[in-house]
Amino acid sequence: MAAMLAASTGTALAEDLTQNVALSTVSAGSYTAHYGATHNVAGLFTDTFTFNPAVGPSMANAVIQSISLFGNNDLNLTSASLNGHALTLIPSGGYEFGLLSPVAVSGTLTLTVMGNVLTPSASYSGDINVAAVPEPETYGMLLAGLGIVGFLARRRNAS
Repeated sequence: MAAMLAASTGTALAEDLTQNVALSTVSAGSYTAHYGATHNVAGLFTDTFTFNPAVGPSMANAVIQSISLFGNNDLNLTSASLNGHALTLIPSGGYEFGLLSPVAVSGTLTLTVMGNVLTPSASYSGDINVAAVPEPETYGMLLAGLGIVGFLARRRNAS
C-alpha cells in the first residue's frame, strides 16, 4: 500500500495540445492567425501550435494572454517560444501577457506554450502575424528601375 501511495504522488499533468492552425490572408504576403487552448485538468502542460505560411523568408510576431477573474480559471504561463525565439512573458497574477517582437523566420512555424493549470477550465489565447520579406533581388530590381527613370529624366532635360 505504501509503495502505491509513493508511486502516485508524482507531478500531475494536464492534457497537452498539438494543433495545426490555418493562417488567414490579411493582404498580399501578410497573414494572421488566432490560437488558444482551454485546459480542464490541473497540472503542467505543453501545447504546440503549427502554422504554415505561404511565403518564404518572413518576419513574425506573436502575443499571448491569460486572464483569471477572482482566481477562477487560473493558469501560469511558464514559457512560450516561436521557432526557438522566446516570447517575453509578463506575469502579474490574474492577468498574464507575453510578446514576441518581429523576428526573421522561414518555413513552418512552431509555437510552443508551456504552463501550469492551477484551477480547471483555465485558458489562454493569442495571435500571430507573418509578413513576407522581399528577396534581395527585389531590391536590385527596384534600384535598376530607379536608375532607368533617373536616366530618362536626365536625357529628357538634356534635349
